[in-house]
Amino acid sequence: MSDDERGKWRDRVGTLEARIKAARESGHIGRDPERAEARDRSRADGIAWRISAELVAAFLVCGFVGWWIDEWIGTRPWVFLAGLLIGGAVGIRNVYRVAMKFQKAAEEREDG
Repeated sequence: MSDDERGKWRDRVGTLEARIKAARESGHIGRDPERAEARDRSRADGIAWRISAELVAAFLVCGFVGWWIDEWIGTRPWVFLAGLLIGGAVGIRNVYRVAMKFQKAAEEREDG
């Protein structure tokens, strides 16, 4: 590649970088507010579904493991009930962890 071709590429890359920087700095100007509201509502729905799935999955998995151990050992229903309690605790911990992650992400979006 000759020096002339390299210079053309550098100019094109520099122009592209300037256009990208200008687009990033423009922010939400020119965007449809209804579309932004729908996107935010969709994001909130996704978070709610994820949180509910985390809680239900923990109950189901721990409850099933407790039931299976009860069937294996023959201690029905004690290990099953313990599994449900452990599942509830694990589910609440997971919900808290997910909620804190989304809160931190929201704070970073507000700051930056």
